[in-house]
Amino acid sequence: MNHENFQQRISLYVDNALSDTDTATLFAHLSRCAECREFMRLTLGVHAYIAEEELAEVPLSLDRRVLASVAMASDQPERRPWYAPMWFTRISIPLPAAASILFLIIVGSLLFSPILAQEPQHQTEIPASLISRIPASLQR
Repeated sequence: MNHENFQQRISLYVDNALSDTDTATLFAHLSRCAECREFMRLTLGVHAYIAEEELAEVPLSLDRRVLASVAMASDQPERRPWYAPMWFTRISIPLPAAASILFLIIVGSLLFSPILAQEPQHQTEIPASLISRIPASLQR
């Protein structure tokens, strides 16, 4: 196990929330690790300092207001959709890039539109005098 895991165990030990087997494992590690021993010493010092400090007197009105605001916040949970609709998402595109994209869309649609893709077909009639000169084997 790494030092961070043992430091979390030290915090649990100071708060009297560590099981007996974990406490034995912790003290076995502390016998070998100077870094964790120093962390334990500092943590016990902070715990002792906090225990000696007097609690500040909180006015009853402040206490009631804080509890009321917590109760109101817990009564009305904030509902957020689990997804963000695309039309509510802001996309920041510089103006020249947007103009270039728009130009490419317009030019592309004109190039590939069916009106420009088809060549005009002209129906021309061949005069009967020319048809008579074509050999019968070539006429359809």
